[in-house]
Amino acid sequence: MPMMRTAAVAWALSLALTAGALAQSAAPDAVIQSPPREPQAVSAQAGSAAAAAPATAASPAADTAPVDAAATLADTPTTAPDSPVQQQAGSQEQPTSPPQGTEALATAIRLAFESAGTSNNTPPLPKSAIETEQRLALEAYYRANSFAPLWMGEAGPTPKAHALAAAIADAAAYGLDPGLIPVPDLNDANATDLAERAKLEISLSMAALTYARHARGGRIPEPAEMLNSNLDRKPQLHDTKVVMQKLALASETDIAAALAALQPVHPQFELLRQAFLKETGGDGRGKLSATAKRLRANMEFWRWMWDDLGELYVFNNIPEFMQRVVLNGEVVRSDRIVVGETGKQSSVFSRPLKEVVLRPRWRVPESIMVHELWPSLRKGGGLMRAYGLEITTKNGDQPRDWRNIDWRQDDIRNYHVWQPPGGKSVLGFVKFSFPSQHTIFMHDTPDKWMFNRGQRTLSHGCLRVRNPMELTEIVLRYDRGWDEAKIKQLIRSGPLDNNVEMQKHIPIHLAYFTAWADKAGKVRFFNDVYGHEKRVTQALDGDWAKINKGRDHLAKPQPRFKRNEVAAGEGGLVPAASNGRRTKKPASVADMISNALGF
Repeated sequence: MPMMRTAAVAWALSLALTAGALAQSAAPDAVIQSPPREPQAVSAQAGSAAAAAPATAASPAADTAPVDAAATLADTPTTAPDSPVQQQAGSQEQPTSPPQGTEALATAIRLAFESAGTSNNTPPLPKSAIETEQRLALEAYYRANSFAPLWMGEAGPTPKAHALAAAIADAAAYGLDPGLIPVPDLNDANATDLAERAKLEISLSMAALTYARHARGGRIPEPAEMLNSNLDRKPQLHDTKVVMQKLALASETDIAAALAALQPVHPQFELLRQAFLKETGGDGRGKLSATAKRLRANMEFWRWMWDDLGELYVFNNIPEFMQRVVLNGEVVRSDRIVVGETGKQSSVFSRPLKEVVLRPRWRVPESIMVHELWPSLRKGGGLMRAYGLEITTKNGDQPRDWRNIDWRQDDIRNYHVWQPPGGKSVLGFVKFSFPSQHTIFMHDTPDKWMFNRGQRTLSHGCLRVRNPMELTEIVLRYDRGWDEAKIKQLIRSGPLDNNVEMQKHIPIHLAYFTAWADKAGKVRFFNDVYGHEKRVTQALDGDWAKINKGRDHLAKPQPRFKRNEVAAGEGGLVPAASNGRRTKKPASVADMISNALGF
């Protein structure tokens, strides 16, 4: 609501501006939050997107591909936009003059912006905060260019305008819904009416910007709020000013390619799109099959991914239970991972790796403290005693003896609970930390048997890594230049809880793809273990009321017992077989704590 009020005030102020003030105003410069990179081009022509050649992938998560001429029309999106349209006021860019012969139309366009919503002959007012911000940015672009038309001429819509309308009508070939992108009927345009042409000019530009927004996930602007709190992603939206500049430079024959270049740059997106076209008969239209909807949902997941995944990055695909490490577009490691249980999910997000911790100590998450350890402490503290857990105060980390605390009166959330490094450690010998609000990291584990399971949803949310020594060597060789001997020496006899801060940018991606295509275009599907694919499908179908958002995993955990209950008897450990999973019997103390705590 604050964004809506702010945008509404801004729009009201824009209506109050006089013609003289508008003519002297400078256009705000666009805020570009990520460095420009040469984008991957997608070949396409209006009305025939199905003819686009499939991209080839150098790796399952590579982010580079050959670039053709259309790439010059591509835009660079922000990596984590705070709002649908990023504009910065205060620049001193001077407006240009409209081309000769279009001055009257430019004046009509200016007046149309001023009088929006006042009559049937003027453009309608925006219907949402997103559209309002988009419209304000569009007005700023036109003002900077003296309201020169892009789509209208003295005789009405230009061939370039018709090419734009045709390319937008072909949006279904990219998994988009043309029905959600209003395009005016150009065939009924009144060529002699300046106000009508001005209205069409603005409407066409708004349609192009809506296409650009939808191409980068704008149909679901807040996945964490609208679908599930674990979907910590943002649409990778293009900057309005840059989109308009590229469209202005495009010729009539380039418009379709310019719109295609707004789609995600990843080869995997194009491979899935080709499969989607094949499944839908070549155009993406009509009633979609279940398979087509699965492919469409996974294309949508790609609209939320950063363009630049990193020079070296770790790509964890949760539904596949697999980790791939990619260096310069080539997969240098591929191995199994264990992810969170369906009730204690691994969140979907990307963050840079902050540190590698050798011989780590484990700070127990608050959810485990409240739901597992506190009940055990009220019954005698079996978990604490058996697994060497320690308690410290929150201010200053002063050690406390848990045996001398009345846990029927005191609250475990007043403390930190730790497990020191050693043979009992549930973290094994290494932890990979990439801080977020989700308190999730990757780590070694003594429970090697878990990697033999088919569906490896067995943790409290953190990712357990098979063969972690290989991952450690790749990361520390890249970041510090350390060799295998040095790393093994530090693991064997180096400092305890040894935090090795990263000096280079190494993104860690926790991704959620239930469909993955190989280089030949053959698609493998994985179970929708957390239901995110279903939620995205329901959103894209417009079935918002059917979406089950699930619980808010960021809400503070609350005890499941009454504080005034009298604890009776020891029994903190829950047998592994009673937690609803069929698992082999734990073979060690580490196995027991991992199963009891679900870590």
